[in-house]
Amino acid sequence: MDLKKTLNEIKLLKKKVQHLSEEIESIKAISLEGPSIVEHRLKMRRIQVLRKNPTDRLFFPPSLLPFYKVRFYKMMKRYSFRLVLRDMVKIQDQFCVEDLTHYCSSKVVQGYCDLLFKMGAIKDGKGKYRTTVSPLYSFGPTLEWFIAEMFKREFATPALYGVSVKKTPSGGDYDVIASWNQRLVYVEVKSSPPKGIELSEVARFFLRIEDLQPEVAILFNDTQLRMKDKLVVMFEEVLEKNYGKQSKAIYPVERLIEELFHVQHRIFIVNSKRDVVENFHICLKDYIRYSPTPFFKGK
Repeated sequence: MDLKKTLNEIKLLKKKVQHLSEEIESIKAISLEGPSIVEHRLKMRRIQVLRKNPTDRLFFPPSLLPFYKVRFYKMMKRYSFRLVLRDMVKIQDQFCVEDLTHYCSSKVVQGYCDLLFKMGAIKDGKGKYRTTVSPLYSFGPTLEWFIAEMFKREFATPALYGVSVKKTPSGGDYDVIASWNQRLVYVEVKSSPPKGIELSEVARFFLRIEDLQPEVAILFNDTQLRMKDKLVVMFEEVLEKNYGKQSKAIYPVERLIEELFHVQHRIFIVNSKRDVVENFHICLKDYIRYSPTPFFKGK
């Protein structure tokens, strides 16, 4: 009887600890929001936010517990997890483990499915899974959420994702905007591989920079493929079109390290090779290392 009583007390204690952990994560999540700082910096530029942080297009339901949101964020740091989620978004209804093994083993995929099922992000029906949120049109919004969370949790930086602002010449939609180290940072998030990114998208990225005038701008492509073969080339094409043939001399697209590139240490091309958080850290540190200068002067 004493042993049974002790085991019951241990179970009760574990539940209390889990409950406290969830409450702590809720408090952390609230403290990390701080969107007013980002909106204040935008207002200083006479830019009005119309929409921010939409939850209806994310992979997980809006009701997901803060404790699980933290777990989901930590899992999103894994490239293989993000690839599996992409496949889930493509199928959405009636998928099994074998449908998701393009990039990792069935054992790893099963572990991801078990976790997502426990969270309530996917549902199990007769041996087949389906996403809880349906329809899901793209993995992009969830990736934007992840980058905004990364700024909050890794860089103690307020950030917004899925931002729509009052009409600007470039269209007024921004994937992620953060207020880092008293600087405005704009991140364009691309979930497609480089071959799926068009020249017009890179041109719009530069137009949004002109509208927003951030101190730092980053084009993040969630891939481990080379940036030099296509994205760097498209950057050079857009710069030449905007600023003439002298652009390569004035605004060269230079390699920072491996597959990270920069223009004047203020505009960066970033991919997922090795580690997303570390790649962003390298770019932000590079910006700090060099004295800021205006993005572009006239022709």
